[in-house]
Amino acid sequence: MRKRSKRDLLTLLGLVIIVAGIIGVNGYMRRAGMREYFDKMRAELEAKHREEGVSLIYWDLMQQVVGRRKTGATFPEELKKLDGRLVNIVGFMAAIDQFREVQEFMLMPIPLTCYFCDAPPMRDIIEVKLEKPANMINEPVLIGGRLRLHEGEKPLFFYTIEEAKWNEAVSEEETTEKLIDQQHRLHLIEGFKELRGESPLLDTDEEDPLLPGYDIQAPAPETESP
Repeated sequence: MRKRSKRDLLTLLGLVIIVAGIIGVNGYMRRAGMREYFDKMRAELEAKHREEGVSLIYWDLMQQVVGRRKTGATFPEELKKLDGRLVNIVGFMAAIDQFREVQEFMLMPIPLTCYFCDAPPMRDIIEVKLEKPANMINEPVLIGGRLRLHEGEKPLFFYTIEEAKWNEAVSEEETTEKLIDQQHRLHLIEGFKELRGESPLLDTDEEDPLLPGYDIQAPAPETESP
């Protein structure tokens, strides 16, 4: 009797393993099929924008990034060259903590419902900060803005697109961002306050003396040779 019970238990365990395996394989095949479907949707929109002359970056470049949140990212040289520059990319919107009229969300190569349920790799997530609010949509969307790479340990995201436009392309036009350090920012702010009469330093009528200029001597007159 005990041998039979043991045999029945092993048989039941075997059936459970087989069923779990079938469910797992079916789930994997379904996810693979869905990924192919969403990749195709995204590729069609990418092709449309290419035909319109839009310069795009692609997710295969992002997928060359290695690293985890704990250690930080190691970026390929091609991606490093885009840090601080205007870029366009097509992807699917995913919520962070805003759900309608959002100004901040995640952009991904395929859609997901919940970051914590689906646990996508960090390299597949771009944080987007829009200039103007937009609604979340299921379809892929074009995002244009300034790319920022986040180096160092424990970043919330590996990259962010700032000053982003929703469903609108941006153009680099071979310009570079002009950065002004904190010291000169303060100098400019206070200096123009003074010039506008907004500073107490202008309560006095006295002006700083002008710095002496250079002494310019007139050239010696030319003498005629005999």
